[in-house]
Amino acid sequence: MAVQPVARLMREVKAKLLNPSLTSQFSVEVYPPTGQGAPQLLYFLQDIINLSCSEASLPGSSLMTHELKDDYIGVTEKIAYRKSYDDTASFTFYVNIDHDVILFFENWVRYISGEPLISSSLGTNQNPDFTHRVKFRSQYSSKIIINKFEKDYASAGTYTEYTFIDAYPSSFNSIPVSYDSSQLVKMTVNFNFTRYLVRVVPFGDSQPATGTPTIPSTQTAPPVSIPVNLGTVVTNEYYNNFGDNSQNSINFADFTNGNNSGAFGQTIA
Repeated sequence: MAVQPVARLMREVKAKLLNPSLTSQFSVEVYPPTGQGAPQLLYFLQDIINLSCSEASLPGSSLMTHELKDDYIGVTEKIAYRKSYDDTASFTFYVNIDHDVILFFENWVRYISGEPLISSSLGTNQNPDFTHRVKFRSQYSSKIIINKFEKDYASAGTYTEYTFIDAYPSSFNSIPVSYDSSQLVKMTVNFNFTRYLVRVVPFGDSQPATGTPTIPSTQTAPPVSIPVNLGTVVTNEYYNNFGDNSQNSINFADFTNGNNSGAFGQTIA
């Protein structure tokens, strides 16, 4: 049924349209990796890095579609079949006089690639010849949180939290310096991540500083079993298409966590 135009009072328009969200009210929380030998941050250094983030982008996503033609004459349809996340997220940080931001992200990338970390002692990583081995993702990935709030978030009662899962710096942009008029030094870091979570947080509710976000008590965790069209149920296993269906292999991608010894995972006949 068609909706007819309705005259609106000015107080209604003000209440619904003249209270927009602003881009400058946000905060960022960067958590260092937890693997052995990873660069760590003292509380005050982590607070400096979090407050130094001057620019960020709320994550985006899209639906992957399949094009379907000629079901109807002259009509082309697009059918959604999967959700896709952005590849990277960029964060820009102000650099203080101690260069804490530069040193931390440099060490994070060095830790991932197996290089020696930057140290205050001279000669630590001056050797031009060295070998390196990239760490497993479970060792170097972490999480990043963006909190989007408004000036009156205390009276509003809630704010929105975006959590990037399995985030790690994949690159950072070059930082120009020159003898021209001085400007603030900024560092832009590009992060890879797997996906993101969104939740509305009541004012005063605190998130644990480390670990995986917990599932609210009003919800139940999704089942881990995956039904397949083979008349049985498997959990974390994949069927071996080169053998009998009863033969399977635990294939956890050795480069992900390094728990399995073989190149393609530990095979169980």
